[in-house]
Amino acid sequence: MPPPSPPTVTRRRVRRAPRRSRGRQRPPKRVATSTTVMAIRSHILLIRYALVITAVWLIATGTYFAFRDDALTRLIGVQTEPQIFYEDRSADLRAQVDGITSQKDLDQAMVEQRVNALRQQQARISLSLDRVEQKQVATLNELLSLDRVEQNQVAKLNEIRERIDVRARRMQSMLNDLGIKVGRASSEDATGGPFIPLRPPQSDANAFETQLYRINVGRAQIDRDRQTLLAVPVRKPLIGEIVMTSPFGIRMHPLLRRLAIHTGLDLRGDLGEPVRATATGKVTIAGRQGGYGNMVEISHGSGLVTRFGHLSEISVKVGQVVRIGEMVGRIGSTGRSTGPHLHYETRANGEAVDPQKFLSAGLRLGDD
Repeated sequence: MPPPSPPTVTRRRVRRAPRRSRGRQRPPKRVATSTTVMAIRSHILLIRYALVITAVWLIATGTYFAFRDDALTRLIGVQTEPQIFYEDRSADLRAQVDGITSQKDLDQAMVEQRVNALRQQQARISLSLDRVEQKQVATLNELLSLDRVEQNQVAKLNEIRERIDVRARRMQSMLNDLGIKVGRASSEDATGGPFIPLRPPQSDANAFETQLYRINVGRAQIDRDRQTLLAVPVRKPLIGEIVMTSPFGIRMHPLLRRLAIHTGLDLRGDLGEPVRATATGKVTIAGRQGGYGNMVEISHGSGLVTRFGHLSEISVKVGQVVRIGEMVGRIGSTGRSTGPHLHYETRANGEAVDPQKFLSAGLRLGDD
């Protein structure tokens, strides 16, 4: 760029006042002329100022008229923009109001549809509830009837449990009187299986479950005692009424006519009448045995043994397992005998015991 030019200094001409000559006086006429000149000059200055003002006014007026249209346009534009904005805003608001009104009408229609649908659903639910209530009433009646049935069943179970308890007590009392301890089953009736303990009913169990549990426990005890009794000679060796001709204990020997100990019972019977086992066991003797004649001996375990003497016929063999009530022979008069009868003997641990005690126990249990 070129260096800036130095500023131009404009010199103004200063009019100096006319020098007054010292000691000189102009004539009066010249003074008047100077005053006139000054006045003329003043008028000229005034005219100049007036011309300058007029020119400025004309320039301002021209500028005003030149820019008036643009200013008016701008002013009108400035005034028109808010109006247009507010009109557009009003139109938008009207459109929003119309949209809201339409949406409101649509929402109202949808609400009415939903209300109608809810009313229909409520009607269906009311019908369903009526059916459910009817079913509940029927179920309640059925439950009441079932409750009555359950009460009857509980009452019957109580009776069964009482009978089972009585029978179990009787069997246990009989075993205690006979001195028999409940033990394991014999090898011929072997059983087994995993041990799964029986759980008693919970505290919230009903009466039916409680009674059923007690019945099962009582039946299990009876079954255990019955298995024990199968090996205890409590059944009669002869069918029908038992007639004893000679008791157990000291007696006069029928042949030797001397006091002797009778180790069993002599039971009356006809020749050839069946003789049956009084308990389950294994045959240990089946043949001729001195004064017993034809004799069968059965071992029942736990030290219990039964003997059947004076038989006319033997139906079993040594080592054979016989069940309670199974025939072992027939009444006869072999050995030391005065006539057909059965010599029935019971032994415990090798010693003769009164068979009547076992037979009476069987009668107490109702075993005929």
